[in-house]
Amino acid sequence: MRKMSKPVEEWTPRICELLDDMTETMRVAAGVGLAAPQVGVLYRMAVLDTKEHGILEIVNPIIKTATRNRISTEGCLSIPDRNGRVKRPHLVCIEYYDRIGKKCDATLNGMDAVIACHEIDHLDGILFIDKLVN
Repeated sequence: MRKMSKPVEEWTPRICELLDDMTETMRVAAGVGLAAPQVGVLYRMAVLDTKEHGILEIVNPIIKTATRNRISTEGCLSIPDRNGRVKRPHLVCIEYYDRIGKKCDATLNGMDAVIACHEIDHLDGILFIDKLVN
């Protein structure tokens, strides 16, 4: 969980299978996001269950802009039974690739922005407990 994930460089059927498996795992665990490192795969990919976009599969995501910080309570499937207050952007614009390698972008607000930042942190080996505030 503390290692930096590698970019996806080749879109293969395995990438689609992994995204499908991650979505299923997230749903079974009643989570709202899951990053590949959480299932033992060090690739820059995550799935997000967003209010505005539904399930969003993000491969090689980059946060382009982030504004209006807010503090909210977070938890993590990888750290069960632990919650904490974290400062995150209220609005983020991300650039990413979808499951077939098409470049996309999305603007995420509120909790959707928090979920995206949380999962992208996983891709950089950062956990929410590293960002706790009082």
